[in-house]
Amino acid sequence: MNRIVVLVAATVGLVAAACGSAAGAATTASTSPSPARGAQFRNGASGQLVQVNGQTLILTGASGDVTVTLTSTTTFTRTATAVLADVVPGQCIVATGQKDSAGLLTATTVRLSPKPSAGCTAGRFGPSPPPGASPRPIPSGQPAQPPLPVVSGEVTGAAGISITVMTSSGSQTITVPTVASVTRTLSASSTDLRTGECLRATGPADSSGAVQATSIAITPAGPSGTCTTGFGGGFGGGRGPGRGGATPGAGAPTN
Repeated sequence: MNRIVVLVAATVGLVAAACGSAAGAATTASTSPSPARGAQFRNGASGQLVQVNGQTLILTGASGDVTVTLTSTTTFTRTATAVLADVVPGQCIVATGQKDSAGLLTATTVRLSPKPSAGCTAGRFGPSPPPGASPRPIPSGQPAQPPLPVVSGEVTGAAGISITVMTSSGSQTITVPTVASVTRTLSASSTDLRTGECLRATGPADSSGAVQATSIAITPAGPSGTCTTGFGGGFGGGRGPGRGGATPGAGAPTN
């Protein structure tokens, strides 16, 4: 009888020890941090360029580093500071600001870009939503934001601070004061990459989070030398107000 009691006790002890080991392993696995993947967004990543190794770039952001690879077909653009005199006919423009009671826009920010073959009212921003389309639902707990006054299209006339724009709905005249922030997007190449600048890489990501870039948008770092990642609310001072990193003029909403 004593032998039976001893055997039962030993068996219970072994089972308890095994369960304790499994529980400990499960706890360790659940608390192990996952590797950071930098500032990732849908179909790409953004951050400050910290390393260039041939066709491989390393971007860093608040949540870590992300690897971006280039190909022979990757396209590059650079955003640079411009002035009112750079607003000339034949360019695409996206102007944001405030509208008066007559619906005329006074711009606070202006973004310029070369006119693509498809014209200034079609392209990267996508087509305007069809009449009667339902707006995207607002996430729970977030207040509704009023639509941002925007005029976009092709510059057809420039006389001082008065700029005429051919939009998808017709010709409009806007005012661009000399104090407005003006930037322009220029074609660039991989030789224009400089560490410390802000990049937005668009392209598919693999299972590790590395992005194969189909396009790269380069903007200067902000006054503090850093980049604001995310591109939805401003990136590196180069995203600027509105939809930073995108090429101005291509299908932006016109109000």
